Amino acid sequence: MANITVFLCRCFGEIDNAIDFDLLRKELSKDTSVSSVSIVDSLCLEADIEKAASQIKETKADRVLIAACPTLSRGNLPVDGLIKEGIERHKIDLVDIREGCAWIHGNDPEGAVKKAKDLINMGLAALQHKEASKDMRVSVHPDALIIGAGPAGLAAATSLAKTGFKVNILERASAPGGMLRLISQLYPTGEDAADKLNPYIDEVENNHLITFYPQSKISSIEGCIGNFTVQFSSQGEDNSIQSGIIIIATGAKIFFPTGLYRYGEIRNVITQMEIERQFLKGSFDAKKPVFIQCAGARDKERPYCSTICCPASLKNAMRLAGENPGSEVFILHRGIMTPGNVLEKYYRDALSMGIQFICFEEEKPPMIMGNDRVEHVEVYDAVNGITRKIETDLVVLSTPLVPNDDSVRLAQMLGIEVDRYGFFSESYPMHPLETKMDGVFICGSARWPVASDQAILQGRAAAMKAVSYLRQREIAASTLSRVPGPKSGHARVVPDSCTGCGNCVAACPFEACHLEKLEDRHISKVDMMRCKACGNCVSVCPNGSMQIPEHNYRMVGEMIKRAF
Repeated sequence: MANITVFLCRCFGEIDNAIDFDLLRKELSKDTSVSSVSIVDSLCLEADIEKAASQIKETKADRVLIAACPTLSRGNLPVDGLIKEGIERHKIDLVDIREGCAWIHGNDPEGAVKKAKDLINMGLAALQHKEASKDMRVSVHPDALIIGAGPAGLAAATSLAKTGFKVNILERASAPGGMLRLISQLYPTGEDAADKLNPYIDEVENNHLITFYPQSKISSIEGCIGNFTVQFSSQGEDNSIQSGIIIIATGAKIFFPTGLYRYGEIRNVITQMEIERQFLKGSFDAKKPVFIQCAGARDKERPYCSTICCPASLKNAMRLAGENPGSEVFILHRGIMTPGNVLEKYYRDALSMGIQFICFEEEKPPMIMGNDRVEHVEVYDAVNGITRKIETDLVVLSTPLVPNDDSVRLAQMLGIEVDRYGFFSESYPMHPLETKMDGVFICGSARWPVASDQAILQGRAAAMKAVSYLRQREIAASTLSRVPGPKSGHARVVPDSCTGCGNCVAACPFEACHLEKLEDRHISKVDMMRCKACGNCVSVCPNGSMQIPEHNYRMVGEMIKRAF
């Protein structure tokens, strides 16, 4: 039987107005596993924790049960305080008798006491059967790896270098800059794209902490947070590097709308990126340009909005109108997307310049007319209910960004996932730049289409997340949790009873389970650095060989038995 000390916290009178603590103490004194019961005014103050720790040591208790407020309030303070005093985490349990009991059952004191007894009895059962998971640590290799050298990757690399860490950048192109190298001006400021990009490129070229590998192709990635090993080729030469963290900043690519709006069939039907190329060469002569939005986007194949297309059309439409006095500029759309007050003003500036907007329906797209080159566009005006014929000498198609071809392959190497379109948007609501693989971060348009300024911000943010790991000499598996605080444990296999069925391998969302050969059979093995103690493997194990020591089946069974 366990030797358990119980602390009943009054919370300065917040709890005992609904719960009879004397009755609880009397009931608990009958339990042979309880060595002492103390009613205290509070447990969240530093002096309270020191007194509690002294009492635990004096009574030589090997388990501690705290009945107080939950961890989401202040319950974590006494638990963390006792851990600092040298008491192991698995020997402490906390039950909520304030928010979950006294407060919501204030009008039913009898029911509140009954519920408190059940909760405390379940806590006692848990403590009697709790075990401790083994922990492991890995040494942190203090170098960072950035995959991709667009604005997000460059921002991440330079931010990391400024904090003193060595950075390796792998880029599939021959030079850094990504898609921003193909842009003339940025919206909504009109800033020259080169002016924004060049300081980052100069830093990469001149900072001795940054090593740039052009024309790179990754062949394999192995390891875990703190120590990834990456095999790759750069300019035809094979290389291998080690890295403590990995930041994915591979960006996206342009969708070419072959088969849409007669693109590639007649002259002067081009994409936004092609007009950008002309702007890089100088001014562009077009007296009657027509922009068509959502060419290949917001349809059955790609139902998403690419976010940058509408502002890009506004930018280029206003530029054409400004450089060609007397021109007539049209934007044909299914809804202009300009979120935020800055882009909304940008849209209103376009209206004030005389740019004309016509809304069409997806079922009635514009028709491009002409033989050798575009002559006019016919479009059904959904607002006025009429068909318009617009003479034009240029049609510019706004196409979405789509994932790069190697996204799925890279995701498989890293043990993460892409969404149904191929973007690395598999992340967590409260951790949008993180993946399920600790130490692997995503930023920029690799995650989801974004403008360059947003990509830069995400790159910097990913770098700061990475720094929190790179600054550690060692990383313990127990600290890699998906919820606030340490992990609740690690899955553990009993080799003698494991049949190697593979259920755990299939069920684990973090790819922490794998099968290994043992003599003439296979058994499951758990990678503690990947395990998040989610319990999926436990739920599908047919014979109980897979358990989480801190939440093992004997403990859960006894808790249920005591409650019912």
